[in-house]
Amino acid sequence: MKTIFITLISFSLLLSCGKNNIDLSFVENLSGNKIVPFGHAGMGISSQFPINTFESIQCALAIGAKGVEVDIQMTKDSVLVLFHDKTLQEQTNLDGMIYEKNWNEINQAIYKNPPFAEYRILSLNQLFKNIENKKESMFSLDFKLHESNHPDEYILKHWNALIKVLNNHDMAENVFIESRRKPYLEKLQEMRPDLKLLFLEEFEKGFEYTKSMNYYGMIIPNSTIDAEQIKEAHHAGLRIGLFGLLTKNENLDAIQKSPDFIQTDKVKYLVDVLKQ
Repeated sequence: MKTIFITLISFSLLLSCGKNNIDLSFVENLSGNKIVPFGHAGMGISSQFPINTFESIQCALAIGAKGVEVDIQMTKDSVLVLFHDKTLQEQTNLDGMIYEKNWNEINQAIYKNPPFAEYRILSLNQLFKNIENKKESMFSLDFKLHESNHPDEYILKHWNALIKVLNNHDMAENVFIESRRKPYLEKLQEMRPDLKLLFLEEFEKGFEYTKSMNYYGMIIPNSTIDAEQIKEAHHAGLRIGLFGLLTKNENLDAIQKSPDFIQTDKVKYLVDVLKQ
């Protein structure tokens, strides 16, 4: 306990010297002992841009994020699109569910906020086609499956659509695949064992399963995991990503745990802190 207390004091003193002087030599992980900064759905929920839009993603990468997390859903005609919410009417001028509509309907949608702007829903194919220097960045794809009773054929369509996009743009090495649905991950692992699969779950509920399946790692809410658990995951060969970081202090708390990457809504702050 005393050791932990001293470590926290030392870290606080380092922070007080200014963010550009933080000593990150304590970081130990499976990513070269460096924490990789990811933007949450681009620049995060407090940005001037709607989440998951091209503008938000491009901005996050331009200011120095090494990757972005994006939310993925599939249209009725098997086009993968970047969208978070269950229904379109929550954020756009359309209504209904993504999987109920074809892409030619979805690509007419316009985000309602901010007003007087015309930010549109983006397909994964459009993202990889238009983002500059995409091979220098990482993309963590969080598959949003809002219904629990999709049949097996839907799972297969989902992954066939993903594999087609990845192959067309040669991006398999540059993506993580996130899901909390075990059957989805297991099917994709069977189809493409080379892909970097991340089980989305709290550590205590998902560690043994992730280890037994030999996945790339886990993506975990920062508030539910501590440094010792991350160390345990690293000893098992699993990478750990943290999310749910809305403030500067939450970013600093996450850094102390030595994860492999952090998905944050405070993108610029995290990028600046992690510069060495």
